[in-house]
Amino acid sequence: MVTFKAKKSLVVDMMPEAVTYLRNEKIMFNIITPDQADEVSKVNSKAMVLVSFVRNDNGYYEITVKDKEFYRYTQKLLRETFRARITDLNEKQRTVTAEVDHKGHAIDIIEILALKYNLSIVQ
Repeated sequence: MVTFKAKKSLVVDMMPEAVTYLRNEKIMFNIITPDQADEVSKVNSKAMVLVSFVRNDNGYYEITVKDKEFYRYTQKLLRETFRARITDLNEKQRTVTAEVDHKGHAIDIIEILALKYNLSIVQ
């Protein structure tokens, strides 16, 4: 009988690297728990939660953000301004997932989100 190895997951959590970068640049952000993400994102329209930042199986850098009302502006910001590919839209959880090819591009997106919004990072 032929047996195959289980597929290895190559997903790498990049969140610590983003936190370190923001701290080195002295950019303000908050650290929250996953339980607080929904509550914090509903505070006001300036609240943005970075739910995850990972390198996926395909080698792309994937960012998932949550905002107050599933705004189209957030989708447009990621797609048109940052030139990221939207890979998932979850209206029920109010999350938008986008991916980019390079780590520096993803870190720049996170930096701009931290400067423009009251960014909270889930850890």
